[in-house]
Amino acid sequence: MTLSTYPEKAIRYLYMVGLYGGIRRAADILGFNPSVVSRQISLLERTIQLPLLEKRGRNVVLTEAGRLLADDYAITQQKRNELERQLSDMRHMRGGTVTLRVGQGMVQEIITHVVSDFAQIYPNVFVDITSGNMETSMELITRGEVDMAVGFGPVGQPALKRYSYNRGAICAIVRKDHVISGLKKVTLQELSQHRLIAMHDNFGLQRYLTAMFRDEAIMFRPSYCCNLFTSAIALCRAGLGIAFMTEQTANANSYPGELTAIPIDHHIARECQWHVLRSSDHRFTPAAHYLWKLLCNYLSDSST
Repeated sequence: MTLSTYPEKAIRYLYMVGLYGGIRRAADILGFNPSVVSRQISLLERTIQLPLLEKRGRNVVLTEAGRLLADDYAITQQKRNELERQLSDMRHMRGGTVTLRVGQGMVQEIITHVVSDFAQIYPNVFVDITSGNMETSMELITRGEVDMAVGFGPVGQPALKRYSYNRGAICAIVRKDHVISGLKKVTLQELSQHRLIAMHDNFGLQRYLTAMFRDEAIMFRPSYCCNLFTSAIALCRAGLGIAFMTEQTANANSYPGELTAIPIDHHIARECQWHVLRSSDHRFTPAAHYLWKLLCNYLSDSST
C-alpha cells in the first residue's frame, strides 16, 4: 500500500491526537466517541505496520512514525486550504477573500466597529464571517481554514500569534426589578442564593465563571444552560434568572436600559480578556493585514 492510499480520515484523527495531547481530548474536539478515534488509529497502525502512539505517563504521544504522518497531513491541509482560497478568489472575482471568526456575543460589535470600516477601504473583498467558541477557532486557524479570530476567555499558550486586552469585568445581568439590581458589585456567595443562567462549557465566559466559583469553593448550580447569549438574555428578561456576561455583550444583545450589569466581586472577573489570534506562519494578503490591524486597534482602544 502506498502513502496515497492510506486512510486520510485516520491520519486526521492521528494529527488531532498529537495536536491536543490525547485521544479523549481529540475525540471531544472532533465530536466522536474516543473508541472511534482509537479504532481508526489502530487500523492505520496495522495498515502501515508501525506503532503510531506510545504512552507517556497518563497521556499518549506520537511516535516518530506518527509525527511524520501528522506533519505530512498538516502540510497537505495547508496546501489544500491555500488552493481553496485561490479558487474562492476566482469564483468571487472580488479582489480576494478574508475569513474571520468571531466569538458569540461579539459579532454585532465587531461588524459595527471593524468590518464596516474595512468595507470602506476594501469594498470588493469577500469577507467570510463565522461565529463559535475559542477552541474551535484556534483549531481552524491552525489548520489554515480561518485567517484570524476574535475570542473571549482563557486560552493558555496556543502556538499562534496573539494579542490580548482587558474586556471589562464579567457582570451579573439582571432585570431592573431584581432584588440585587441596586448593588454596586455582587459576591459569588450572594449569587449562589439565586437562580443562575449558565453557558455551555466551551464558552470562554463559562470557563471564567467555573474558575471563579471553584476558587471560592462554592458549588455552581445553574437553573438553565444556553448555547447562545441571546437565549440567556431572553431568560433574564423574563425574570427567570441571572445571566453572566460583560456589560458590552449585554448591551449589544438587549434594549438600552432594559437590564442592569453588576460587576462580580472577584479578581478573575476583573481580569478577563478578549483576544485576536492568527497563525504565525500564514502570510496575509494586504486586505487581511488591514483587517487584522483594525481588529488590534479596536480591541486596544476598547480595553479597560
